[in-house]
Amino acid sequence: MKAAVIIALAVSGLAVLISFIKSGHFFSALILSALQGLVALFSVDWIGGFIGVNISINPFTMALSALGGIPGVIFLLVSGIFFR
Repeated sequence: MKAAVIIALAVSGLAVLISFIKSGHFFSALILSALQGLVALFSVDWIGGFIGVNISINPFTMALSALGGIPGVIFLLVSGIFFR
């Protein structure tokens, strides 16, 4: 199961990088996606306190949300549901 999660993360990270390269604005797209992911992570953490959803903020979750953007945060939410 752990290998499947690592493979899924690698494939999704590669897809994000390929889409950034094809957009023609690699660095601006990378920075914008990282900011959106971090804002989404902190928003889910703040709003999650009211509705019972918990994503702990640590270096791993911050890196995943910065590299994956909003899909990275969604992955954290879904994996938190399945691996409880």
